[in-house]
Amino acid sequence: MEKYNGTRYNSLWDSSTWSIISLVMVCCVIPCFSGDGIWPIIICLFMLAFILVTFIGIYYRIDGDKLVVYTFFIPTAYPIDKIKDIKPTKSVLSAPATSLSQRLAITFTDRKILKSFMPLLISPVRQQEFIEQLLSINPEIVVENGR
Repeated sequence: MEKYNGTRYNSLWDSSTWSIISLVMVCCVIPCFSGDGIWPIIICLFMLAFILVTFIGIYYRIDGDKLVVYTFFIPTAYPIDKIKDIKPTKSVLSAPATSLSQRLAITFTDRKILKSFMPLLISPVRQQEFIEQLLSINPEIVVENGR
């Protein structure tokens, strides 16, 4: 696995992220009062740990001419020079993003990059700084402001 450097942007944790974590925590507390034994509690605690590790393992790096997206601490590099546009989205589609409300949709010029027509959905903190850094590398990116 290649080691990437560059500027790190954590994935944004907002109220939607905390709501998901709270829901799982509530579901973990219910078996404690059900009297069904220790196994449901252990399974629920493993679910909570899995969700927390998954959320912590989502972050982004801009390293040279690559946008590196880490999902579960596994990097996937995308060429910044192939980014066509960036726009805010409220899509709830699955994505390497912890926020459900403050996401960016990144569309590429070449469909082969994602092997899909769907955009890459991410939720970096310091979104304006993130976009400005991408623009400094590829000034041809079209940025739509929908906020």
